Amino acid sequence: MPKFRTLTRKTLQPLASLNVGSDQTTFVAPNLMTMAQSIFEPGSEMFGIWEHDTPVGFLAIVDMSHPEAELDEGDDPDGIYIWRLMVDRAHQGQGYGLAALEFAKGIAREKGRSNVVTSVVDVPGGALLLYEAFGFKKTGRIVDDEVELILQPH
Repeated sequence: MPKFRTLTRKTLQPLASLNVGSDQTTFVAPNLMTMAQSIFEPGSEMFGIWEHDTPVGFLAIVDMSHPEAELDEGDDPDGIYIWRLMVDRAHQGQGYGLAALEFAKGIAREKGRSNVVTSVVDVPGGALLLYEAFGFKKTGRIVDDEVELILQPH
């Protein structure tokens, strides 16, 4: 069972060095970019996904109810947004992505949020099937050329 640990100065470098497969680089930004962008994303939280002492992935969320959150028209102010989720290429297919979705759902429950929201690149080999298998449903919105998905955590 993986552990989810908040990003720290000590864990920044090991998490920044994780990479998806070369055919997946257009699906998710590099972890270091997410870490840098988080400075400007009110309500963001970042977590390393660890198997014992080995970093295997990275999860970034945004609490859309944060008072300074920059919402676009149609965004859910009562949601937890899965901003970035990546599993290192050497650790894919081992259940870490599903564990991260369960973790995000737990955060939404803890914070009393109504929804977990994300968006994915809808191409073969993308994560759409993973999210749908977990219970996410398409909202019908396209956000930054990605398909928006929603899950009610309760």
